[in-house]
Amino acid sequence: MTIAALSAVGFLLDGLVFHVSIFAADGCGTGDPAPLCAGAGTLAMWALPWIGPGLAAVASPVLGVAAWRRGRTPWAYLPVGTLLYVAGPVGAWTVVRA
Repeated sequence: MTIAALSAVGFLLDGLVFHVSIFAADGCGTGDPAPLCAGAGTLAMWALPWIGPGLAAVASPVLGVAAWRRGRTPWAYLPVGTLLYVAGPVGAWTVVRA
């Protein structure tokens, strides 16, 4: 239940980041050299907020189950998932600010 609640909050926040990133390119003109205004920059900005949660959703359970099978606590890998999750929006913000 805890992981489901954390995931729901994470995806809600990620949706908000995605919503903001959609409008980040509104100020781009035809001659704007910013990476955000290029095709690859726009695609990266739209994809990065979703790559982080995807990696976190895969890596944390896999690492947690592996730890549980070895007799260790799986909760130690929750911060790994958090770092992977945060990497997506931080990457999108880096593209927006570049």
